[in-house]
Amino acid sequence: MALNSYEEIVTNFVSPTLVLAGPGAGKTYLLADRVKRLLYNGTDKGVITVLTFGKDANQHMINELIKPSGFNIPFAKLPHISTMHSLGFEILCEKPRDVNLLKTNLRVQENENVKRLMYRDASLILDYTEDDSKEALKCKQYGDCKENPEERKCQICEQYWKIMSKCNYVDFDDLILFACRILEKNPTILKKYQFQAKHLLVDEYQDINTVQFRLIELLSRESRNGLFVVGDDAQSIYGFRGGNPKFILRFKEDFPGSETPPLPYSRRCHDKIMQDAIKVLKKYYTDWTGEQELKYKVPSGEEPQIWKLLSDKAEAKVVAVIARQFVQEKKSILILVPKKEFFPLITQELSRRGIVYSCPISFLPERVKIAKLFVDWVTNSSNTFRTRLVIEELINKGIAHIPGAKKDKRTTPETIKNRIIEETEIAKLWESVNKKNDLFLVIKNLKDPNKTLIKIRDELLNLSDLFINFKKEKCGEFIKQLAVVSSALLNNICFLLQYFQ
Repeated sequence: MALNSYEEIVTNFVSPTLVLAGPGAGKTYLLADRVKRLLYNGTDKGVITVLTFGKDANQHMINELIKPSGFNIPFAKLPHISTMHSLGFEILCEKPRDVNLLKTNLRVQENENVKRLMYRDASLILDYTEDDSKEALKCKQYGDCKENPEERKCQICEQYWKIMSKCNYVDFDDLILFACRILEKNPTILKKYQFQAKHLLVDEYQDINTVQFRLIELLSRESRNGLFVVGDDAQSIYGFRGGNPKFILRFKEDFPGSETPPLPYSRRCHDKIMQDAIKVLKKYYTDWTGEQELKYKVPSGEEPQIWKLLSDKAEAKVVAVIARQFVQEKKSILILVPKKEFFPLITQELSRRGIVYSCPISFLPERVKIAKLFVDWVTNSSNTFRTRLVIEELINKGIAHIPGAKKDKRTTPETIKNRIIEETEIAKLWESVNKKNDLFLVIKNLKDPNKTLIKIRDELLNLSDLFINFKKEKCGEFIKQLAVVSSALLNNICFLLQYFQ
């Protein structure tokens, strides 16, 4: 049964549904409208689950449902609306011991540098290499975990989870993986969440990865006709963490009898923008679900302009010139860049022209960032992950410096070998860490440390003692030592004083 109109789409409750919705098609409105219709038709809010992609989208969905000019649904009558990761954490808390965690003080670790280091440590503990750790981490981020004790990547992941368990932390990726394992192992818990998801609505379906699909499949297994997802395979942008448009392309295979109607509206982009985007898709994305006959809800506008320039610096100047023109015309401006490394040049050119801007990236000098890392650690030295980051800085550029951190072609094999030996000694510290003994405590109590660990221990103890005096208004020695440790100039770290005023 083909769904040929908006009304047929939003009220389809007799088959799984994927709505193909491009930019500005009205995805949030569609999902909110379906929630309202379910509620107004007498469906209990307790059997409706709405999964959004991120916190901002989650709040936007709630606002759309409760605002008087929107659907005007009282907050108390809203169904369960959450991000997929929040739902994963909720399920994880049902039975954390199944994945060697405790419910009390269970926390989420979101720092990518910490994750990278933990994977390297896990690999070195097993006598594998840093490259092996990178492969294991990449595999896990894609979410396609097939447990195989003989597989090197799986062994590294298991060791990584042991380290995380010692601290009672879970990382962002594992929230959903562990939730799936708990659901698959506990039929009672699975039935509970399947009951709550008899009507399962999912936003941004093009960005899910394998483990997120696994969660959706588990939740909707007993009520496929209640599955209602929206997405656009042409807008899949999270490939670096396993997001894959294949889940849109194979929706009918995954859910037999499903419908995949388009929502052929463009309320954000005018015709000239969409026409150029379609040309690119036709040329470079051969698997695309195809062009829709769009109904435009915005007036036509100017042709998009493409500038070909000789350098990043030249590009930054042109961006700033165009921005100043739009500022004078009192227009709002959004500048998108492919990598954060582009920001400094652009912001420099904007500043030269007196253009006020906001930017999500910090431009603190690297040395000041390091000084801040040490301040963050010394204010909470029992935080094992901060301790690990500080140790890494000490062996990279600090008092316990060990050459060969990059392990590139310019580094001699002997230097790399010595570096790996020291990194392995540090990794083995995790064997003594547990919920009662944090990493700093382990370092303080080492019985026979090597020269590098002695330097690390003495420096951390020195900073810790000086910080105690700093809090007693004897700040000079602490600031001087912080400058030495982080290689930052004294006048560059005075800002840190505000932490303790």
